[in-house]
Amino acid sequence: MHYFALVSVLVSAVVPLVKMVMKALSIGAVTYMGVNLVIDEARDYVMSKIGDTSIVIQSIMGLAQIDIAINIYFTAVITRLILSGMSSTGKTGRYKFLTGDLEG
Repeated sequence: MHYFALVSVLVSAVVPLVKMVMKALSIGAVTYMGVNLVIDEARDYVMSKIGDTSIVIQSIMGLAQIDIAINIYFTAVITRLILSGMSSTGKTGRYKFLTGDLEG
């Protein structure tokens, strides 16, 4: 009989915790996938515009390794957005980089 009371108390404590963790994980996953999709589209656009230039300009940019610099830039942007989203959630749970408020 005491086991039933113990299990009911345990379930009433664990279920809200599991719901909160699942909600936080799903928001993080959706945000990561959305940011990654947008940045990948921007990177593909920039790389396609580089491919539209003449061969001479492409070879100069290849020697200067512009493509590597572009990849480093976009990777830094993704990292900044994800880290600010992970560390800057307010009490409402809304990501501040989605609202443009990165200061606090």
